[in-house]
Amino acid sequence: SAKFNSGTGWPSFATALAGVEVAKNNPLLAAVGGTEVRCGNCGGHLGDVFADGILFQGTPAAESGKRFCIDGGALEFRPADGSEMILGEAPAKPVELPSWLQPPKVGSGVQRAY
Repeated sequence: SAKFNSGTGWPSFATALAGVEVAKNNPLLAAVGGTEVRCGNCGGHLGDVFADGILFQGTPAAESGKRFCIDGGALEFRPADGSEMILGEAPAKPVELPSWLQPPKVGSGVQRAY
């Protein structure tokens, strides 16, 4: 019930979920740039919380005054039909760079003119 569409592209919530820890931050910095949100168990980065919830009228964030933006890779989705849980982001596939973008091999003796 706390999830809402902020239009930012990030999964957004109006309140912290259970097990979420909000970092201590200077109130002025928090108002301007947000504050880190971490896992209460392992301390891993989950996303950020911003004090701009009031801008999202008609959403739960307008009442709480906060917008918790959680990185998709930190989320686990449990389908209502009981099917297999989906983990946030899939691991990135390695990208093969073109030869002209390949870094020189260390110790190859090849000298580059820059």
